Amino acid sequence: MFYRPDNAVLVFGGDISPTEGFNLAQKYFGDWPKPATELPRASITTAGSEVANRRIVVIDMPGAGQAAVIAARSGIHRGSPDYFRGIVSNAVLTGYSGRLNWEIRVKRGLSYGAGSVLDTRRWGGLFAASAQTKNKSGAEVAALTLGEINKLATGDVPDSELTPRKASLIGSFARGLETTAGLVSQVSALALYGLPLDDLNRFVGNVQAIKPADVKSFAASRLNADATSLIVVGDAKEFLPDLKKQFPQVEVIPLAELDLNSAGLRRTASKS
Repeated sequence: MFYRPDNAVLVFGGDISPTEGFNLAQKYFGDWPKPATELPRASITTAGSEVANRRIVVIDMPGAGQAAVIAARSGIHRGSPDYFRGIVSNAVLTGYSGRLNWEIRVKRGLSYGAGSVLDTRRWGGLFAASAQTKNKSGAEVAALTLGEINKLATGDVPDSELTPRKASLIGSFARGLETTAGLVSQVSALALYGLPLDDLNRFVGNVQAIKPADVKSFAASRLNADATSLIVVGDAKEFLPDLKKQFPQVEVIPLAELDLNSAGLRRTASKS
């Protein structure tokens, strides 16, 4: 359905001429037939449905050595006008000096590392913040994770914090262009998402242009903690009582009943 020539991009980089590249493409992919059906388009979840469909889920794994905490929600697509506001906002949250790691690991010693990712794709994407911790601190880390996401939307982001986080983004981008493979990867992404190839030249300026107010507005509209689902996997007896104080609607799914192929995540009687 999706692995087809009209949904693929082939990029060459290095000491190769256009003629050589086209000849190689013809040799190895020239007989790849295009399907008669149109390429299906993925649906994008709306903000309203995010709030309505929010879930607080515990996967109970008795005897698990640690608890894994993940806060997740739908994100933005790569062509979104909010893209640069999004990646800068995420940079404030993630990384060693990001807010999540600073609050959960550095200040409290509750995890070896906490961070987040804004995974932008062609028609949608994912935002997720995660950490692993002791079972008994699972509820505390869950609250801290959602709390830091919420603070980004409600509190201030001083320039003294924003400037180094933007510098981190720009530095990673520059390092990614230092090799042939890195350049090909960047060009491939732009081609795949239908973006102009000269966007490479505008990346630094677009990041630098983001202001504290841009981060705050993006977090409020796109990272709303009230529309973010929470999943905690671990030995539930160690953290569930405290988690229920924060989220009375929590769903508990025993590991034996877990079905990752079901939207409800729980086995039905016919699958047991």
